[in-house]
Amino acid sequence: MNKMPNFFIVGAARSGTTSLDQYFRQHPEIYMAPNKEMHYFAVNQFPSCFKGPGDESLNKMIVRDEVQYRQFFANTAGKKVIGEASAFYLCFPGTAEQIAQAVPDAKIIVILREPVARAYSAYMLLVRDGRETLGFAESLSLEEERKRGEFEPMWWYRELSLYYKQVKRYLDVFGTQQVKVVLYDELFTNSKSVLWDIFNFLGVKEDVAINTSIRYGSAGVPRSRTLYTFLDNVINNQSPFGKYIKSLLPLQQLAPWAVKALEMSLQPVPIDSQTHAQLKEYFAEDVRKLEDLLHRDLLSWH
Repeated sequence: MNKMPNFFIVGAARSGTTSLDQYFRQHPEIYMAPNKEMHYFAVNQFPSCFKGPGDESLNKMIVRDEVQYRQFFANTAGKKVIGEASAFYLCFPGTAEQIAQAVPDAKIIVILREPVARAYSAYMLLVRDGRETLGFAESLSLEEERKRGEFEPMWWYRELSLYYKQVKRYLDVFGTQQVKVVLYDELFTNSKSVLWDIFNFLGVKEDVAINTSIRYGSAGVPRSRTLYTFLDNVINNQSPFGKYIKSLLPLQQLAPWAVKALEMSLQPVPIDSQTHAQLKEYFAEDVRKLEDLLHRDLLSWH
């Protein structure tokens, strides 16, 4: 039977999980599952399908069958460690236990972003994709209603930024030796040092050159919906032209160009200052508890 992964990027969503996944793919000793966001170890907590606008894309990525899941790890020869990334593993209680039951020695990577920035980035991602049509403040007021309506977790703007209980669950199940907590800001301001530390944690060669010039998963308002849709289809192989381009260029060459072009097609929109202040206050106690849990000061988060 095909292998299981021996390490997992578990979230948080909109905190750099896609960038980590892409950086790891450049390391010769690391195998990453070809599909991100399979969420196999959380499916027993998922509804039969998520029902929010545009949630069909996540529904198509979810893998519910063990045989199918293991097939993604059939071609790992020559790799020292095998990884999988699903950004909602962090937020569902019970997922840590599910992973530990299948892979007790698994190593866990958690990446966290300042909670207000993460929440707003999730909102802007859904705006970018034409799924969120309300203002941020109004959408926050509907969070519980949307959750009851079985919207996917990307819509849970506040809840996914309450990190303390989410991280504690993994530390309780796996212990500090098997869990590595990384900060989003540190990854992108000191990439070489952070990746060196992660590679040491995973037990692979540390002095490997990784191209970290691309930050994946940009969000914002498309300057042109037509242009954005075209570029997104090229990247995700959802158009004949996209398939043609990929047949001409290796993925390693195409991905940076396409991601940069996609980023340039988006217009950043700053968060309203009043909503920002309200959310800072809302998350303050959770941040203090997280600091105590991790034994570190999160000064830029206050």
